[in-house]
Amino acid sequence: MDKEILSAIKQLLQEEISPIKSQLDGLQSQVQENTQILKALEHNSQVHKAEIDNLTHAVAELSGDVKSIKAAVTKGEKAYDFLENLSKFPASEN
Repeated sequence: MDKEILSAIKQLLQEEISPIKSQLDGLQSQVQENTQILKALEHNSQVHKAEIDNLTHAVAELSGDVKSIKAAVTKGEKAYDFLENLSKFPASEN
């Protein structure tokens, strides 16, 4: 009779544990999927950061070029203004 009781208890425990195991299996696969998604998001984040860093560098370089061009234009304007003013004076004849 003890064997029958133990067998019945074992059967009940297996019946109770079986759905829990199924739920655990589902949770494990969901955790793995979530982990893969998080890794992909992290990778994309790193790629985007690198792209933004490259863009920041390019903008800084362009900004320097624009300042250099601005300085050259200012010099050209000053030279043009000087020549304009110079042509207003009559040429001296000796």
